[in-house]
Amino acid sequence: MLFCKLQSIKIMLSIIHRKAYQDFLDLLIKLENHDQNLAVATKTAEKEIIWQNLKQVFQQHIIPLTDENLDLATASRWISLQAEIQREFRLLNTDWLFLISSRQPATKQAREKSVVERLRKLIGYCQVMLTLRSQEEDG
Repeated sequence: MLFCKLQSIKIMLSIIHRKAYQDFLDLLIKLENHDQNLAVATKTAEKEIIWQNLKQVFQQHIIPLTDENLDLATASRWISLQAEIQREFRLLNTDWLFLISSRQPATKQAREKSVVERLRKLIGYCQVMLTLRSQEEDG
């Protein structure tokens, strides 16, 4: 009976992991693909809303995740990827702050490029995490 409860807890946590990474991934993609045709003021306001949502998902759903109920092989890979996601997000946050404070067009363009590169790295890490979740659920 206790084993069955532990099994269901493990599956539930896998679903929690999957949902957290999927929500985070969706917002990363939304920010990366934000419509370029909008007016600058609207684009900036909408990007800021997406950014605030992204930060909230990261702080409330990604950071609290643990490897507690993962098997040893998955946990090792998960710890490594989670550390990279957290590091890359901190760097993205710094780049974002520099972007919104930049005034010169050349500086703004360079910062936008840096933000997009970081978004793409985070998207890749999340896609790998979602693959880990699928493998764990299959095994």
